[in-house]
Amino acid sequence: MDYITIYSTKDKNEIDVLQRVYSEEGIDHRLDDTDEIGEVKRIQVAEGDKTRARELLDQTGFLTASQAHVPVHRRMPGKKWIFIFLAAFIIIIVAMVILMFMNVE
Repeated sequence: MDYITIYSTKDKNEIDVLQRVYSEEGIDHRLDDTDEIGEVKRIQVAEGDKTRARELLDQTGFLTASQAHVPVHRRMPGKKWIFIFLAAFIIIIVAMVILMFMNVE
């Protein structure tokens, strides 16, 4: 029987929940952990159960959960201006301190 990978994750809890859901629904599945390092686990289902397994992934919210491991690059507008302002402020303070010590008589 041919199996296809339907879900992969590093989280053991997600694997346990999915295996329980698929067992309760009677979906033929297996766990494939042939990763070299052993970190990524894959749930594989029989090709005949593919559509039902995807529906269950969607119903249980795992389709959006799998994207949680993808790093999100958020950009803060104006972040560089804050650093420029702080750098200029520090330079002004340092210049004032130097002038104070140089004017000592």
